[in-house]
Amino acid sequence: MAPAHKDRVERLVERDKNHPCVILWSLGNECGNGPVFHEMYQWVKQRDASRPVQFEQAGEQENTDIVCPMYPSMRYMKEYAARTDVKRPFIMCEYAHAMGNSTGNFQEYFDVIATSKHMQGGFIWDWVDQGLATKDENGRFYWAYGGDFGSAHYPNEENFCTNGLVFPDRTPHPGLFEVKKVYQDILFKAKDVENGSLIIQNRFLYTDLKNYNFKWKLLKNGDVAASGTLQVSLPAGSSKEVKLPLPALQQESGAEYLLNVYAYTKYPSEMIPEGHEVAREQFVLNGNSYFAGQKSTTGAIDMKEENNVLFFTCGDVRISFNKRNGELNGYRYQDKMLLGHAPQPQFWRAPTDNDFGNRMGILCNVWRTAGQNKEFKGMNVERKDGAVTLTSIYYLRDVASDYTVKYTVYADGRVEVNGSWKAGNIALPEIPRFGMQMTLAQEFDQFSWYGRGPWENYSDRNTASFIGKYTSTVDEQYVAYIRPQENGNKTDVRWLTLTNKEGFGLRIDGLQPLSVSALRNYPEDFDAGLTKSQRHINDINPRKAVVLHVDLAQRGVGGDNSWGMYPHEPYLLKAKEYTYGYVISPVAK
Repeated sequence: MAPAHKDRVERLVERDKNHPCVILWSLGNECGNGPVFHEMYQWVKQRDASRPVQFEQAGEQENTDIVCPMYPSMRYMKEYAARTDVKRPFIMCEYAHAMGNSTGNFQEYFDVIATSKHMQGGFIWDWVDQGLATKDENGRFYWAYGGDFGSAHYPNEENFCTNGLVFPDRTPHPGLFEVKKVYQDILFKAKDVENGSLIIQNRFLYTDLKNYNFKWKLLKNGDVAASGTLQVSLPAGSSKEVKLPLPALQQESGAEYLLNVYAYTKYPSEMIPEGHEVAREQFVLNGNSYFAGQKSTTGAIDMKEENNVLFFTCGDVRISFNKRNGELNGYRYQDKMLLGHAPQPQFWRAPTDNDFGNRMGILCNVWRTAGQNKEFKGMNVERKDGAVTLTSIYYLRDVASDYTVKYTVYADGRVEVNGSWKAGNIALPEIPRFGMQMTLAQEFDQFSWYGRGPWENYSDRNTASFIGKYTSTVDEQYVAYIRPQENGNKTDVRWLTLTNKEGFGLRIDGLQPLSVSALRNYPEDFDAGLTKSQRHINDINPRKAVVLHVDLAQRGVGGDNSWGMYPHEPYLLKAKEYTYGYVISPVAK
């Protein structure tokens, strides 16, 4: 094969040597590093000394001018960045495998890259999902992939060709917004941010920042408290301090302040319009005490029992609990049912492509039905300080441990819900999510929240998703990944509302930041089972309901690769002890 390899590279160089757009030569892809590749390297360097040669298979051997690994570990990147003896740049020839709901821990890559001049980025695999527009026998649209054309027994990689940052029609995956944020060449760093002092860094190679407009907004609990613009003249490759005229901040219980800073194009170009956002940053100001402002109420609560059902009347709110199973089975406001089914413990999510790659669906399968396969052990009812607390304990058979949910009913009709779980004496795998699932009527399809948005985000992919107030619909939350999987999540949510078009509905306030989603489907609708199957968006039929997840946290989506790598350690939920809470209340215009 040596002559064939040599012939290929020699013809490549002779064909393209006069093209200015060719900036370096490659000796090949995933083909080993035998003696012929050392000979090829020497031939190319003698024929064209003006361009570097890169060859991933060479690793750190002498027949490559660039150390260009494929999907390196974060540990290796940190070690290379810290070395003082390296003379070659480190440019990943492939990294951040963007298959399905992915692109997690992308910010971490560039946190390492920023530590050394030798670390110079990489090439995401890849740009576009390679699916073909197709219709099924009922005329329903879907994107076809490997195995959809004739016999599934023909050699194919299933949906492994759908690993892009954009869908086949070039609409963006939510992960693309994360890439844009991390790749931005204008950086904002805090110096004395409470007093308005920031450092602006210009990472462009040639462009002065006088070609951009800058805006800032100071938010108090998501509402604009102050705003302004500024002009910055800053040559490429330099930094300077700027001072924003922020008003004096008053620390108060239940209030948080956030500072958003943006950069926009000042002039249109051939491809980019005037006013296009090119950079953004959000700062959480010190002294925030948002979750310290939970209100308490006093007053009379009318409680009665009938046929093992407890009924509470709190003004226009009526609440009922079934003592036979310890569950909330009715939450009404002005005689309209807002919540007819109890929040159920939920530990599972529909596996993503990365989850299938690291066998999460098999290794963590015990959590699939852990919240449903439970035994009611009893309920305790206690009246204290103008509130009634009902504590229900369940034994989760699948994971051999107790789960406790505590409801506190207040006189104004609010219900505080606290869920807690502690691992027992058996070894358990990581938990895909820790939270609760509830179902609302389909009319409550107007979704607003105060948290990270506006696009889908996860614990390891939310750098670009700013905390703010957002309004959307339940239908717009669905992200139609080519192979159905977990989607639509929002992190760091302070509160959410689900209302009908008249503004009547339910509100959830977190006692700490929440991870939430509101969709037309249950996790099992997106779940392919223990192993991948030929599933597509036309297999997903919206339910005539709203499925709400109110979680403490969910496992990160990962992104190092899609064939074995786990989400990074900070974004895993170990089987230990968890507790969290939120408050249910009615909302009406």
